[in-house]
Amino acid sequence: MPTAMVTFNGRITLPSHVRKQLGLKIGDSVDFVEIEKGRFAITPGPGSRMDPEQFSPVPELEEVAP
Repeated sequence: MPTAMVTFNGRITLPSHVRKQLGLKIGDSVDFVEIEKGRFAITPGPGSRMDPEQFSPVPELEEVAP
């Protein structure tokens, strides 16, 4: 599962293969969609180059024990 670290300023860097699968380019925005309480999906935002209707829903993820 891809991970990212949150910086002091609250920023994250999306791994390159995630950006490629979402069709994101420099300057694109992303939306954070709450899929259930405390869990979010990342989708291309308004003005991104990928039409949100072109990608399929996020598959169910297995719970990982801490």
